[in-house]
Amino acid sequence: MEITKEYIFKCFRNELSEKEKADLDAWIAEDEANAGMYKEALVEYEYLLINGDIDSLREMAPEMPSRRTVIIRAIARAAIGVAAAAAIFFTAVWLSDYRMQKELSRHPLTAAALPGQIVSMGLPDGTSVQLNSGATMYYPAMFKGKEREVRLEGEAFFEVAHDSKKPFIVKTFATDIKVLGTKFNVNADSKSGEFSVTLAEGSVQVSSLAEPDRIIVMKPDEKVYMADGKLMVKRTKVKDEIRWKDGIIDIDGLGFDELMDKLEMAFGVDIVIDRETLPEFKYTGGRLRVSDGIEYALNVLGNGADFTWSKDFRTGTIYIR
Repeated sequence: MEITKEYIFKCFRNELSEKEKADLDAWIAEDEANAGMYKEALVEYEYLLINGDIDSLREMAPEMPSRRTVIIRAIARAAIGVAAAAAIFFTAVWLSDYRMQKELSRHPLTAAALPGQIVSMGLPDGTSVQLNSGATMYYPAMFKGKEREVRLEGEAFFEVAHDSKKPFIVKTFATDIKVLGTKFNVNADSKSGEFSVTLAEGSVQVSSLAEPDRIIVMKPDEKVYMADGKLMVKRTKVKDEIRWKDGIIDIDGLGFDELMDKLEMAFGVDIVIDRETLPEFKYTGGRLRVSDGIEYALNVLGNGADFTWSKDFRTGTIYIR
């Protein structure tokens, strides 16, 4: 059997049988040229993962989803120090141990959406994820074992690839969310204590870390949220919960300070409230479009609240007075 780079990539994606893995190990041990080819494939695969080159991976993996996914290059550059260190670590380990998939599953990668950005990406199992501004997700370069586990801080929308043998688990500061294949939105902000899950399709099982015996099995168009440290369930319209994916800020039910926090994250700016009391906010609902810009958003809000604003063009900071 001819061993090609594409065949080695199948090993990294955990697509080989145990016998095929054993045959590959034997081939690697035959001579230094084979081992060298394996190392080169390893470095290239790690580079593609770190830099989010999904298209290149797809060419070598036709079974991956056809929908185009793009990882914002700025995010990769921001994390390049950590990513490069991880790549060096993986390479060093596999000089003496060719079972790369085990190590890839143990050392998480980081994906982050900087303020003012939304990041779309694909995970090794074919799951697609959209990270809202300010969100961070930790995930393995390869899912190994009986579960597919990621950790989330912030807001994200998941379209999980179905795998009945490997549940997909999203860990947050408040809960573990377990699914097999479904679409759902998670908002988990440990700083504010805000947590919610909204289910679009399929079924989701939510277990509370504060209430170990409490398990909620969700149905589509249900929202599980945290109130006073306890999980609550209510009916909702999914489209209203995920407007952020279309660049829309929903100001429904937000206080003035909460809204300013949301504007900071959506537009990637610093907002300083330079007054002793918060302005009275007359809006009980409404939406703002990110593409219209922060200045337009503040002018619109100024029509319904008693405040003025100014911008320091040297630093980009906005002051509310």
